[in-house]
Amino acid sequence: MGVLDLLTQETIGFACLPKANSAWILLGIPFDSTTTYKPGTRFAPDSVRSASCNLEFYSLLTGLILEDERINDLGNLVLPPGEVEKSLRIIEDAVRELRGLYPDTLPIFIGGEHLITYPIVKAFDKTIDTLVVFDAHLDLRSEYLSSKYNHATFLRRIVEELDSNVLHIGSRAYSKDELDYVKSSGVKVFNILESKDLEAVGKEFENLGRTYVSLDFDVIDPAYAPGVGNPEPLGMDPLTLLKVIRKIFESNNKVMGFDLVEVNPLVDVNDVTSALAGKIILEVMAMDKAFRNTKWL
Repeated sequence: MGVLDLLTQETIGFACLPKANSAWILLGIPFDSTTTYKPGTRFAPDSVRSASCNLEFYSLLTGLILEDERINDLGNLVLPPGEVEKSLRIIEDAVRELRGLYPDTLPIFIGGEHLITYPIVKAFDKTIDTLVVFDAHLDLRSEYLSSKYNHATFLRRIVEELDSNVLHIGSRAYSKDELDYVKSSGVKVFNILESKDLEAVGKEFENLGRTYVSLDFDVIDPAYAPGVGNPEPLGMDPLTLLKVIRKIFESNNKVMGFDLVEVNPLVDVNDVTSALAGKIILEVMAMDKAFRNTKWL
């Protein structure tokens, strides 16, 4: 028996869609062991699923209706509390197993804090050409609070250990160390002001190749998404974010996977952040269906 058999917990299906083999596979990763401000993102996979059950299935960005679709929702990974290194190994093993069992699907992961992206990308075994990150923060610190593996350093680890090409969108909160590293590392950054120029951002998407998309929900302005681990003012609005994501799908790239992290139901207001997260996942599913590039299959 594999990791997915031994270490997953059954949940309601995302959006209450029937659980069955489909073009999409979903896995909850309730990990927030390195959170340093507002813990609680471990509860997001269940909260996003629950809120999504009350959404309609029409996709504004594609015009598709998903109410007759299915999703292969595997439930949540069971992770040992407080054991960061062991949890990262479990996540990596589970994602690698998932990719082997379901090679022609779009895997969608709900965190959890942003450190989960590190073992996920690692499990893709260098089959990703470009990692696109939406985030208010760069998460490029060499270490944070004496730790090299946490939510504030995950992207530095990916760049240095996995030699990944990174495109970072929507940032507006920096440390001096991170800005110096950006200048020397080759990480391409569109800050929050630059990301509003959809034409300029779209040009960067023309040759991404095999792409993984990671969405930290604090890239969205707290007015729209108050329930996050590290809220940062002056963020993106949801429609602009979705228009940018759509450009990734429609620009002749193969999207290999998608994660959504840092939703924190414990500090949310009337579940609006979880509902928005569910809506964005539905839109991503619709974009995948509408724009999937058959030359990559």
